[in-house]
Amino acid sequence: MFFLKLIPLITTLAKTFMMNTKHDYKIKTFDKTKEKINTIEHLIVKLEKKVNETRNEIDDLRQQILFSRLMNLVLFLVVIALLIFL
Repeated sequence: MFFLKLIPLITTLAKTFMMNTKHDYKIKTFDKTKEKINTIEHLIVKLEKKVNETRNEIDDLRQQILFSRLMNLVLFLVVIALLIFL
């Protein structure tokens, strides 16, 4: 008789245990932490490449600006020299 009273308790515990086990299995199989970390690392690498490309472009533009300023200065001096001597 005593065991008949424990049957509902045992079945409830068994169901809860089964549900928890199933939930734990899903968490383990659908854990995408590594995948997310790999994606973040990939994005960081892409960002570093983009930053380097941007730095190179800025350096090139800086050189072009310096060259154009120098050419403008030389042309200005040539024009002034022509105005003075003619």
